[in-house]
Amino acid sequence: MSFSIGLRFYQVHIHKVQDRNPVGFQKDVMTSDPYVFMKEFVKNNQEIRDREDLQRSWFLDAKPVDGARDIKGYIKYGTYGFESNLIDRKSKKSNYKRKSSDLEEIPLYFQFWVPDAGPCGFAVFQSFQGRSCVTLVIGAITEQFKAKHKGYALSFKKIMPEDVKGSSLYSAPVKQVRLVKKSMPRDKADKYLKNIEAEEVDFEISLKAKRKRNLGNILSLRKGADQTSSSFLVYDGIKFDEAIAEVSVGGRRRTVGIMGYNSDAGTVEISDSVSWGPDGHPTFQSVSREADTILQDFYKTMS
Repeated sequence: MSFSIGLRFYQVHIHKVQDRNPVGFQKDVMTSDPYVFMKEFVKNNQEIRDREDLQRSWFLDAKPVDGARDIKGYIKYGTYGFESNLIDRKSKKSNYKRKSSDLEEIPLYFQFWVPDAGPCGFAVFQSFQGRSCVTLVIGAITEQFKAKHKGYALSFKKIMPEDVKGSSLYSAPVKQVRLVKKSMPRDKADKYLKNIEAEEVDFEISLKAKRKRNLGNILSLRKGADQTSSSFLVYDGIKFDEAIAEVSVGGRRRTVGIMGYNSDAGTVEISDSVSWGPDGHPTFQSVSREADTILQDFYKTMS
């Protein structure tokens, strides 16, 4: 499947405005339950929130869930501000002329989970072909929390491999590592593409373990990269933008961002594990299942 579906996992902490040390995630800290705040946030943001400066909009669409203190649904994320001609890819006939005021909306899975006991809550956000609404939603929820609870703040920390060292995912054997260079200029591409016209290309190299062998685990790769990070992402004079690992865990393959210059580090790719609907998006149930599996793995390790 060519569509890229990634999941980003976060710890959610409460701290005092002038002190970054977490104060706990229990209702007695502020005489109110953080889970109730999360539910109210979802309920209060079901109308379109428009960011005209970014030509972006979003709203939340909650779904019924079985899990206790669990909130799931879709972020309906949209972009606007430009015209385009939508044509049939076979006949080339125009089906629709998109106006600059039209909103292109995509559904992105989200999840908030607040365990009964523990120092923090958790959040999961989906990306679709590199597009996500994480920054806008996190910005809104932290702003609304601060306004409601004077003197306190809510913070989101992305869960990285070092945070869940003993998890099944990050202790699993790595079968393949890919180094990716986005938008390689033509002068460098000419070295590999003899007599082929190419203005700009994406370039990657792959290292595969032999059958019944592996390349270690993600943590060992990151540890080695931390010591010589520049050389890890440089090969044959090319500085790559990111490193991606494919691991074998629980009888299935998963792809995880190891490191890089963008937000893909620590992102778990689930494109090969979800079911796809006729609209070209993964079904809610299949994304929810994958998110629950990975989140429970992380939670057990952190507990």
